[in-house]
Amino acid sequence: MEKLSYFTSDISPYDLVEIFRNMDKNELRIELTNLITKYLVLTEEEQFKYAEHIITVTWHYSENIKYLKNEFNAFLKVYLQFPEEEQIKNLYDILLLISSVEEYIFISVQRKILESFGDIISRKIKAQNTDSEYDNICYWYSHCLYDYLNKVEDVDADIAFFKEDSPFLTILNWVIEIPSTEKNIIVSSIFSVFYMALFEGKVPRETKIFLIQKLKSIINFIMKTYNFEVIDYWYFSLDKKISIFQMKHLETINDFYRENPRSDYVGAYLDFLERHFNEVIKSSEEVIESCIKVISSIEKKNDSDIIRDQVIQLLERFDNDTLDEGGDSSFILSSDTDELLNQADDIIYDIRSKLKVDANELKEIGSFGHYTKIDTLTNYLIKADWKNESDDNDSKVKSPYLRLTNLKQLNDPMEGRVIYDYLGIDNTFFQQYQTSNVFISSITIVSDSLPMWKEYADSSQGAFLEYDLSYLEDIVEHKSIEFVKVHYLDLMSENKDETDIGKYLDNLKQLFEKLQELKAEKELISFAEKLKKISYLFKVKDYEYEMEYRILINLDDTAIQNIINRDVNDSSNEKYFKREEIGLEVFDKVNYNDFRKYIVLSSKDNGRYDLFVYINLLPLKYSKVILGPKVTDADYIAPYLKLTNPDIEIESSKIPYR
Repeated sequence: MEKLSYFTSDISPYDLVEIFRNMDKNELRIELTNLITKYLVLTEEEQFKYAEHIITVTWHYSENIKYLKNEFNAFLKVYLQFPEEEQIKNLYDILLLISSVEEYIFISVQRKILESFGDIISRKIKAQNTDSEYDNICYWYSHCLYDYLNKVEDVDADIAFFKEDSPFLTILNWVIEIPSTEKNIIVSSIFSVFYMALFEGKVPRETKIFLIQKLKSIINFIMKTYNFEVIDYWYFSLDKKISIFQMKHLETINDFYRENPRSDYVGAYLDFLERHFNEVIKSSEEVIESCIKVISSIEKKNDSDIIRDQVIQLLERFDNDTLDEGGDSSFILSSDTDELLNQADDIIYDIRSKLKVDANELKEIGSFGHYTKIDTLTNYLIKADWKNESDDNDSKVKSPYLRLTNLKQLNDPMEGRVIYDYLGIDNTFFQQYQTSNVFISSITIVSDSLPMWKEYADSSQGAFLEYDLSYLEDIVEHKSIEFVKVHYLDLMSENKDETDIGKYLDNLKQLFEKLQELKAEKELISFAEKLKKISYLFKVKDYEYEMEYRILINLDDTAIQNIINRDVNDSSNEKYFKREEIGLEVFDKVNYNDFRKYIVLSSKDNGRYDLFVYINLLPLKYSKVILGPKVTDADYIAPYLKLTNPDIEIESSKIPYR
């Protein structure tokens, strides 16, 4: 292999790719380094001639760039010294390569790339000397600018990325002056740059003001001229920060979601309507009716519980009388089995809506917390910041993140069964073991309760941890996470549950009995399956003293699955998404590339495993710790807690207990 000369007229770039394909990993890394090193000592003329060899090979083996960052960045520096005509030959290919390995490119090199390539692109556009390939080149240039802005703390005031005659604004003016559907993807990348420049504190104040004015001056044209889908994510993201919304935009946006009720960003659209609800409700009846029709269509066409919950809440705000508010005597059973199942769906989502708690309601309810053992408290939940933490075992995924437990592994043996027993549905409807991808963290508003101390806090030797309210609000506001109130059912009493939930359940029971009467076996099984959407919202009345709420995530929900399964190679904005999009810690000890990569496996004895997920949006934050009635060594616990968090309140239980 050492005798092979890589740079001869006999070896094409793709010949090299085939040569490298037969190497093992270690040999590949060595030879890739060797390839670039030998290239760097070629004559200037030879470097022009064989630049494509480096570009092609590194593109095919881009995952190895992390092992030869210095060599690869040295190659880029050489490439940037080429005459313009030489750079143009491989402009598209090298921008594409850069986009795939951008995390390994030095900031100084990336800036030079932007300056050099930007000047070339500007001159080509101004000379009206472009072809179809320049659509992609402009897209990748904008993407490279986005990534650069993402990397740097701030942009030097003397760097002319956003001046009137800058490459970025030249590209923007080009898509406005000569609009075409081929430029859709460029428009998307332009808006991503606007977002990063405006709201991540990257540019000077004067530049920010200038860009906001520029954005507001073009937004109407973009809305009218280009497909809304190309900017949907960025439009909603920008609108959260500065109100770019105008009422005339709503027609375009509603038209899009009327045709695309399953769009990836339908949840962002519903958030957008919530945000501008007061403006919309004051507009014409025609506009209001259009919004209601669109969101009703979204409800019918989406099977995501998260999305449908949003829809119901919005419809309630619009005071839509199609919602069945009461489940009262006006409830009329259909004789059609399909319609009976549709009725069941409506009731199930009404139940979910009633028991769901949003961030605004948290303060009204009061404080929330959970009981735990002292060793769990000090080893996993409130950890000291050790300077030389050597044990990497599970440390990444445990503290300080909130842990959710698989629904099937909770303590209550009746978990998930209560509603079936209440409605009179036995296990015969399920032919095999029912797994669950619902993960739950139980919390309570009862902070100093003897039964809770005895049951959940090491026989009163543990502690109660009260969550910081702002932490909970941030967690609950996340779209993939649900916060619900548990409803308790009395399985022994013949007295009817007169609450709204009880009335809904009575209607569900009527539906079940009707399906039995019709001997609709297939529909009965379907009915039982549908109840899974609310099975984790109920417990037997014996546990009512717990006053339980739940933070949960359902990895089977289609809205979550869409985020996880989004193709990184398509024209969506996957490369821009942060971890907050899903909000869960990846478990790096498995090789799965689907929702299972978020499920942490914790081995127990005898081949058993605990299943958890960890919410990584924010570190765990508590405002208060109450030590249990039987804690006798507080002086070995409280100082540690104060050391880790000086602001935390520490109290002892007020219950006398010996």
